[in-house]
Amino acid sequence: MTFDQVLVFHKIIQLGSFKSAADAMFKTQPAISLAMKKLEEEMEVELFDRSGYRPLLTPHGRAFYERSLLVLQGMTELEHLSQSFRNKEEPEIVVSVDGISPLPELLCLFKNFKEKFTHTKLNLSIDILSESERRVLERNAQIGITHFLSDKNSLEIVPMGTVRMVPVMSGELFKEKKVNSQQDLSQIDQVVIGDKNGVKGASFGLLENGKKWRILDGSFKREIIMAGLAWGHLAQHTISRELHEGKLVVLDFEDIYPKDITIHLIRHKKHQFGIVARNLWDELMSLSQKNERS
Repeated sequence: MTFDQVLVFHKIIQLGSFKSAADAMFKTQPAISLAMKKLEEEMEVELFDRSGYRPLLTPHGRAFYERSLLVLQGMTELEHLSQSFRNKEEPEIVVSVDGISPLPELLCLFKNFKEKFTHTKLNLSIDILSESERRVLERNAQIGITHFLSDKNSLEIVPMGTVRMVPVMSGELFKEKKVNSQQDLSQIDQVVIGDKNGVKGASFGLLENGKKWRILDGSFKREIIMAGLAWGHLAQHTISRELHEGKLVVLDFEDIYPKDITIHLIRHKKHQFGIVARNLWDELMSLSQKNERS
């Protein structure tokens, strides 16, 4: 059995006759008939009932048709993938995103991008602190979106906007501990994200001589704060509802106060982009320029 025979089989069904299939495929009618005869001989069944004016599918023919639809669909997908290779599109690109980035805006961009380049796997990694920069520097990710920068000489850096980090605690804990000053915070655990790469200076807004609770998961940090177990910094855009409802209280003292940090788009200067990565970089650059204008 050949794929060409399957194509002929489907063309006959689609157009209703051997002659129409021959014309559409630029073949002679005898060639079409021979292809079907060989296919039927190989399977030792008749696929078409030829007794009428138009060929009709036999029960075996209907069963073969239903199964062969999957084959055609798979071959069509392979042809599209082959065209993607001919266009020099990368099979996969990796983007490392800092977890405090404004994800809804980015995810919308990534969704539209995936629809444009359907044959390139977009591998997203949500990371913390220095992890995004590390991935880019080690060339395990083509693109990074991060607030942390330590090796500016090796990177192309584009500011994408700012994120306000606010020190908060639950409203219940705030009332329970009667927090009126920065000194009151020293007796309450501060939950902070620890950098698993051991980079010094990766954290900010640490209270000197305060009690620290270090974790490696940003979403767990939020849950700890919401549960009233500790206080800490969270991105304001992720807790706007909780702030409005009074479930969280913003802390604003001498050394502990809201702070704007810049989110950067980064790439390794020596990492050559393929067509898809370049296109995504340009899309992210446009988003950066849009945010800068607003």
